[in-house]
Amino acid sequence: MATTERSPVPWGALAAALAVLAGLQLATPNLIGNDSYFHVKYAEVVRRAGLRGFPPDFPWLPLTILAPDRYADHHMLYHVLLAPFTFGDLRIGGKAAAAAGAFTMVAVFTWVLRRAGARALGLAVLALGASSADLLFRLSMTRVQALSLVCLFLGFHWAAAHRLAALAALACAYTWLYDGFPLLALPVVAVAVAEIAVERRFRPGPAIAAAAGIAVGLIVNPYFPKYLIFMWHHLGDKLVAQETLRIGKEWSPYDPAGLLANAGAAIAYVAFGVAALGEGRWRRRPGAVAAGLVAAAFFVLTMRSQRFVEYFAPTATFFAALAGGGLIAAWRPARRRALAGVLAAVLAGNVIGIGSMLMRRARATPYDRFAAAALYVARTAPPGAMLCTTDWDDFPWLYFYNIESTYLVGLDPTYLHGVFRDAYWAWVDASLGRVARPSAVFAEQLPCAYVLSDRDHEAFLALAAEDAQLEEVLADEQMVLYRVRRNGPPPTYPTTPR
Repeated sequence: MATTERSPVPWGALAAALAVLAGLQLATPNLIGNDSYFHVKYAEVVRRAGLRGFPPDFPWLPLTILAPDRYADHHMLYHVLLAPFTFGDLRIGGKAAAAAGAFTMVAVFTWVLRRAGARALGLAVLALGASSADLLFRLSMTRVQALSLVCLFLGFHWAAAHRLAALAALACAYTWLYDGFPLLALPVVAVAVAEIAVERRFRPGPAIAAAAGIAVGLIVNPYFPKYLIFMWHHLGDKLVAQETLRIGKEWSPYDPAGLLANAGAAIAYVAFGVAALGEGRWRRRPGAVAAGLVAAAFFVLTMRSQRFVEYFAPTATFFAALAGGGLIAAWRPARRRALAGVLAAVLAGNVIGIGSMLMRRARATPYDRFAAAALYVARTAPPGAMLCTTDWDDFPWLYFYNIESTYLVGLDPTYLHGVFRDAYWAWVDASLGRVARPSAVFAEQLPCAYVLSDRDHEAFLALAAEDAQLEEVLADEQMVLYRVRRNGPPPTYPTTPR
């Protein structure tokens, strides 16, 4: 793929990308995305544990697949990399980490394109920002997705260049970084298929190197073999769902309008790339063919789940740049400026839309929305007593302020469902106001010391107000906190719902 004549580094476009990513963080006082609060707080736990205490215990979700005796950190390396950002204010550190990770992805995207001999790199960076508003939003979270893309782009480059040692090391690191590491198979297989189709030869070295690196990463791992068991529960429950659970909407597909709004530009990029490889030009471009196969695979995944747009949009942009960057570089300057203007306008619309949404969310759900409740429970309940919620995604906001308590459900509802199915459905019914006396579930079927509900659960709140076994101890415009009245102290670090 490499060429000796490389385009100049688009320093101006990279600086603009950094400004956009930093600006989105400054648009809100909140960390962006619910899980960001968990990741940065847990990274602080990792830092405080130090080398001697690594990996730290995880006592906080004892009734789920993340119980202490089966816990596996599927973001282990990410939490280690995040740890240096946890000195001082965690919100500032989390924002800095998110911007740094996203910019690293943009820089690696540009570096790989440049090494591949792509042209018009400044336009490619601009097109990346214009490819999807959802991409900008998801890259702004303090989550592993940006670094996952770094691994995929480097994996593509090293597979195509047959840098086997580098690819094996990357595969090992990817396995420690994130349980999405099987995605590395897409660029590795795509490169092999493109070489067969274009060059009429099959070289198994990259696939062997990647598989060897993954095997080492799985085995040389403090969570082996629990990591594999966790992956089965985490991914299997979503890909082969048996019941309809209240999981995040990111796992559901876009409707047609949503797909057009959030992936329309990326789809257009793929169409442009395909046209650029027409009339037999693909026979001289194995790298571009491989990139097109990767983009096509992620498009299929995006049709199944919204969350894959964060992979489809950048890989579609990458494909378009590899396949058609040379054609664009040959255009007249006026035509290139017109294209830059269109892309800049789309990017500006994406930035304004995401920035406005972030400001609205910050007003509706401020970062300290549950701080008073979390601190109250930490102060009044014994360590390990369980703080239950009526919504599974409230956990990160509480954990951010209170690591003294345990929690019924958090990060993903399938984590509770996978261990205690009946308890899960009893909790759902009580949370949605389907149980006339909520304490029949929260006190008698579950080991809750406190129950917190946001204001959206109106049916539950109406019933809880009449339940003598639930004592309201704290309330504001965001939430209501109840103490569960029991005979004797509440259970601590429970291992069973009853």
